Amino acid sequence: MSGTITFEQELTINRIAEVLNKLSDALTKWDEVTVDIRGVKKIDVACTQVLVAAQKESDNRGNRLILMKSDEVSSFLSRIGVQL
Repeated sequence: MSGTITFEQELTINRIAEVLNKLSDALTKWDEVTVDIRGVKKIDVACTQVLVAAQKESDNRGNRLILMKSDEVSSFLSRIGVQL
């Protein structure tokens, strides 16, 4: 079973609890999780770490995590050397 979770505007430490909860629930509920952050204009390292951890957890479970990124997020991840 698959599903999508969507985040908008900012993914920063101020929203980390929300991001963790939504990702954890999605990874438990679905075999394939699409994380749509195309509407995110700002992301910080804290939320980037959560996305990296979610990717690793998904891999460990034998599931699939798909990340749909905005240009702003892609640029930030590239600058800090993270590939998701």
